[in-house]
Amino acid sequence: MDSRLFLSRTFHRVLEPPLSLVRLIIVLTSILAFGVVAYDLVTDRQRTEQAALDAARQQALVQSRAAAEMVQATLDRFDFALQTAREAAITGPRAMAFQEQVIARTLPSNLALQQFRIGADGYLEYSSLGPAPRNYLGDRDYFKELAADTADRLVVSPPVLGRLTHKWSIQVARAIQRDGRFDGVVSIAVSPEEWAKQLASFEAGPRDTLTLVDARGHVLLRTLDGASHFGKQAPQKREYILHPEQREGHYVAHASVDGVLRVYGWTRLRNPGLVMLSGIALEDALAPVREMSHRMRLRAVVSAVLFTALIGALLLALARYERAGRRLAQQEAHSRHIVEHMADGIVVVDADERIVRVNPAFCAITGFSPGALDGQPVSTLCADGDPCELGRLVSQTGSGHWSGDFDGRRADGSHYIGHAVVSAVADSDEHQMRRVVLLSDVTELRRKDREMWHQANFDRLTGLPNRALLADRIDSMLRRARRNHTEVAVLFIDLDDFKPVNDDFGHDVGDLLLREVAGRLQRLFRDEDTVSRLGGDEFVVAMHAELNSGFGQNAAGKIVASLSEPFQVAGQTLTISCSVGVARFPDDGDSADSLIQHADHAMYRAKKQGRSRWSL
Repeated sequence: MDSRLFLSRTFHRVLEPPLSLVRLIIVLTSILAFGVVAYDLVTDRQRTEQAALDAARQQALVQSRAAAEMVQATLDRFDFALQTAREAAITGPRAMAFQEQVIARTLPSNLALQQFRIGADGYLEYSSLGPAPRNYLGDRDYFKELAADTADRLVVSPPVLGRLTHKWSIQVARAIQRDGRFDGVVSIAVSPEEWAKQLASFEAGPRDTLTLVDARGHVLLRTLDGASHFGKQAPQKREYILHPEQREGHYVAHASVDGVLRVYGWTRLRNPGLVMLSGIALEDALAPVREMSHRMRLRAVVSAVLFTALIGALLLALARYERAGRRLAQQEAHSRHIVEHMADGIVVVDADERIVRVNPAFCAITGFSPGALDGQPVSTLCADGDPCELGRLVSQTGSGHWSGDFDGRRADGSHYIGHAVVSAVADSDEHQMRRVVLLSDVTELRRKDREMWHQANFDRLTGLPNRALLADRIDSMLRRARRNHTEVAVLFIDLDDFKPVNDDFGHDVGDLLLREVAGRLQRLFRDEDTVSRLGGDEFVVAMHAELNSGFGQNAAGKIVASLSEPFQVAGQTLTISCSVGVARFPDDGDSADSLIQHADHAMYRAKKQGRSRWSL
């Protein structure tokens, strides 16, 4: 029986009543059942997530209250200590020092970094850390704020980086008034890291955070990655900034410092302007609810799949007959579509290595029109028409595939670097093998490969070989020297007086000077020698010479003399010198590392002997 007739009859029988009516009823009933189940799942998830969100809001608010009370209690202790220290500061340094010892015993351990006093002129007058260089602190915001305000109040600053200690600290400060006029500031420098550690005990989850901000939203403390957020500011649309009259509240937002979506509870401290935020990561808070919903959805999906499998068994069987009639026709069209729309070029070559077919991508890559290369030898694709790597790949016998790069020619005569993957395919009579060539233009890719190799092996500033390439070239010289019984000399060069150039004229001038040094060194040596830069002001020269020729020592003397000559750099006349250490194979080492190390030691001996000289 004709298969198309069979399929047609089967299809019409399926559509005849009452089978079509039963199938329609089953499908509609299934859709309705799935809809009801899906609606119940969605509404149940919404209810449970809302309940979890409400619980997270309440938890965040409770945490912010507790943390705010702890911070306020600590601030009260600091304030009491400052008021006592202020009285001692008026009395004199000795009283200030005694009071500092009392405060150190009463304040929390590791929290107070130092206690200090700033004079009315803005200069540091006393520090509990001991005598310090003259340090102007009058430009600090907390100092200027207290100096400009006649009210006797406590000021808590955002974290500042100490100019002498180089540590972050929060300044808790009060003004000193003497006879009704401003007479300076007493302050306690508080470690934000230690303070944040104390707050961390209130957190419940790994991504929860407690944050203390000032009236303008600047971050003072943060328990999660706090050091990286010092100085950052919250968005000005936060309700605790817009409504200073409110004591507490809550909101949901992405954190401005790390982008995590959190539910926040906030509480305002008694100390004016300070707000404690407790942020609970919303994803973590909703995770148990979503896990439960996921399990429910999974059970529903499994049930739906089983139910659908039963319903779809008949429909699937009918669909198979229908698809079978179309599959063969589609396969040919699909294969043709793939070939026509591939990004890579395709070239089909017969057993005589002549081109029989190409695809549009090949024409786009090479510029040849369709049919222009029919019957042409594959060498036509090679530069200058000569046999190239592509011809060798196509000529290989056997099954499997081969790949490689080749120098290709476009229709306009321009060259490109092509990459070919050649596969052997049996011809229609299965006696002869065709070659299918998958071709791509890798010119830009190979150029980038060369650039990456150059960046990995050459110094960016001077263009000289770096340590890796130097070691490779020394190894090559050593192999040659062992064969020919000759010598390899390695000269380690360190510039003298280079640091003052950087300090006096800047790093840009220093970089220009290093380029000039590199140029002089290159002009001193042969093309077969290697001049390299290890980094900083250190250079190494490797060269090949006859045994006991003294070539390395002579070269070291030339280097010292050449680099001692003045340099003209950026309109400046710069004078430096150098110290050179010389190591030789086979006397001082038999590897690149050992020769460089011995040359380095010799260079240091030259420096100890007075610089501007060389040493073996």
